[in-house]
Amino acid sequence: MESLEKYYKGKNVLVTGGAGFCGSHLAEKLLTLGANVTIYDNLYREEESLKNLEDLWQKDFTFSFIKADILDLNSVKSAVKDSELVFHFAALPSHRLALKEPRNYAEVDIIGTVNVLEAARLIDNPPKILFSSSNKVYGKQKPPFKEDGPVAPEGPYGQAKIDAEEWCKQYSKYYGLSVIINRLHHIIGPRSQPDLALSIFVERILSKKDPIVHGDFKGKKFTPCAAAFTNIYDAVDGILLSMAKINSFDILNIGASKETTVLDLAKIVKKLLDSKVGIKKKQMYEHESLHHAADPTKAKKLLGWSADTPVEKSVQQYIEWRVKTGKREAAKYKEG
Repeated sequence: MESLEKYYKGKNVLVTGGAGFCGSHLAEKLLTLGANVTIYDNLYREEESLKNLEDLWQKDFTFSFIKADILDLNSVKSAVKDSELVFHFAALPSHRLALKEPRNYAEVDIIGTVNVLEAARLIDNPPKILFSSSNKVYGKQKPPFKEDGPVAPEGPYGQAKIDAEEWCKQYSKYYGLSVIINRLHHIIGPRSQPDLALSIFVERILSKKDPIVHGDFKGKKFTPCAAAFTNIYDAVDGILLSMAKINSFDILNIGASKETTVLDLAKIVKKLLDSKVGIKKKQMYEHESLHHAADPTKAKKLLGWSADTPVEKSVQQYIEWRVKTGKREAAKYKEG
């Protein structure tokens, strides 16, 4: 904490997508470290985003807010020009919904990222940039996923992320920008996106409805999907350490290595809410994977970082926040 405060205190920091789940937690931690924070967000999910910002305002944090779209290059240029550090988190949020809106996801994730890189390239003292990528670039390969291993994205969400990563690499190589890529792995906790399994499970169980878990049926045998769910506070520490300690182009997994099935996740929620509802099982979608787990060895070696918070604690933290915040209308299953 002391070393992070020394690095970030007084620095001008821009967080694109700073009203989102990960972005708002990142902004909050930066503010506690004494950074001068500007949040750049178009409030795509207005109700959710405003609640996240309200959490920061209620804690008497002082920060700047720019309501603008990441596709507006002039607005991006204006925001980037006085920044020393840029955390680029602005993106469309759901790999499932990306199947319905592939062009929008390509545009926001790719062109939006290029806008940030281009804005940095055009100034005399370009800021250091961290791009938030995803475990979805690995696709259906056998985990654990290593940064130097092959990528095989399934669906437009993962494809847009890996394309954006490549643009980061090119701007680093040919224009000398300092760009770090974090591949985030199933982050959960307070303010979790409403379309994540945890958010939906909690909402359904509180409404006395059965949660629905996805997996693969082989005859009567059902194998639930599994992921290495990573606590948001652990993830933010990893992101901050990445920016502070890495000074040239690099890619780091920020995620846990231990998998938890979505069936077990639903059972944890039921237990913590003392619920007797059942659990329904459903065949997973074509783009979904049975297994997702990070290999965090590189982050441990370079940053001294690991994700150690138990899944049960992350779920408890989310439930406590949800009870305080109130019902989330957007936390429901969507086709895709």
